Amino acid sequence: MAERSIYQPGESVLHRLNPVTTFVLAACLSVVVFVVPDYRLPLGLSIVLLALVFVARVHRLVLRLVAALAIPFAFFLLLIHGVLNPGPQAEPLVTIGPVTVWEAGFETARLIFLRILVLILSFLLFATTSQPQRMRVALMEKGVPNKLAYVFIASLQIIPEMRTRAKSIADAQQARGLDIHADIRTRTGSIVALMAPLLIGTLIAANTRALALDARGFDASGERTFLYDVPDTGGERLLRYAAVVAVFGALAWRLLP
Repeated sequence: MAERSIYQPGESVLHRLNPVTTFVLAACLSVVVFVVPDYRLPLGLSIVLLALVFVARVHRLVLRLVAALAIPFAFFLLLIHGVLNPGPQAEPLVTIGPVTVWEAGFETARLIFLRILVLILSFLLFATTSQPQRMRVALMEKGVPNKLAYVFIASLQIIPEMRTRAKSIADAQQARGLDIHADIRTRTGSIVALMAPLLIGTLIAANTRALALDARGFDASGERTFLYDVPDTGGERLLRYAAVVAVFGALAWRLLP
């Protein structure tokens, strides 16, 4: 069965939270770390988020995705800022053979990397602990239009679906004799052979889904009933308000003289 999302079932406290709370916290944390110019804040938040990843028992998937995204990003940041950007003072931090890592560039790369790491961790934690169906119900209960809630959930599901479909197409192409591990020219041809059925299959799947939604009364008016009960406690509402206040507090601290 194709993977519909990166959601990982569980019973942790993060799984029990209202998905809107998790989303608001992830968004607010991502904004705050880009407002505050001190690397110690995103460093501390990264440690806390990593601890929460283990608490939620989603560490296998999250750490694999973080490694795939963050390690190449860290390498390019270190190359562009740490090596190629000496800064106005040109103070060397460390020299290894012909390569010098400049202190100012390294500090810039460190801050950017930690900010992006918080953003990746917070939204991966949100996506892996929030069941899509509960998320859609929670959004609609907060007044989000049905169509907009569906588009939001579908956007979270499209990447895992396309990844699964691409793997199936690649397996089928290889079974027919296509070598996707050959030289660059052959690999380029493999990409074309992969992309055409992938795009066509995605369009067909979108059309099939639209027909299924119409058959289930997606545009029906009137009061709706939901299969899932998504509680929203007073403590969670307070937590969301506190997160929004923290964002405005950080903006005021940064902008006001």
